[in-house]
Amino acid sequence: MENRMNLIFDAASQLFINKGYARTQMKDIAKEIGLSTGMLYVYFTGKRELLSFLLKGTIEPAFVTQEFELPIRSELFDSLDHEIMEAFEQNTKAFSAHLDDITNYPLEQMLSDAFDVISKYGIGCLLIEKNPDDLGKLTGYYKEYRQKFYHQVLSYITQYMQDGTFRQVELPQYVTRLIIETFSWWGMHITNDAFETQKNIPVATAKSICMDNLLHAYKQ
Repeated sequence: MENRMNLIFDAASQLFINKGYARTQMKDIAKEIGLSTGMLYVYFTGKRELLSFLLKGTIEPAFVTQEFELPIRSELFDSLDHEIMEAFEQNTKAFSAHLDDITNYPLEQMLSDAFDVISKYGIGCLLIEKNPDDLGKLTGYYKEYRQKFYHQVLSYITQYMQDGTFRQVELPQYVTRLIIETFSWWGMHITNDAFETQKNIPVATAKSICMDNLLHAYKQ
């Protein structure tokens, strides 16, 4: 069953991201992985449960391949919004740990950590971004999290400019946006919803490309 759940996760996430949750039907997901629609309902009671399964699997990857009592029902996800918000909060706290003192937190490490956050939660972020009307308060909370992340990166860059490890730029707020969007493109979009997706690019390779270019561009 482990392989089957991974197939369902991959097919459903791609359809919900690229076609949209509202426009995707269970039969579309079943067709994508060579199942009958009835067989997909053996695993999930409905499309909403499947969306919740994807979001839960993003913040807790081991969840996808655990043993389930089938079909998977909505009760399994009663606290999901809280769990996702808690994951955002933990990431915000962890990433801000060095804002008061960057002495032992070099630019390379900050960029590496920023990429890791974006790529780790990429599928979940795209599910929210592409289906905002279907995810209620979670969408609003996600927007707040993105703003916090942006201001954290900007604060780090400002401090690195002050200590001379980041070259002086006229508009650091836009450079910050460029860095985050570069990480988003290579960590999320190129393998999921780019015009020409490239699913065979390993995360480590994508990260290496980003780090090499950004460090050459901005490290002093």
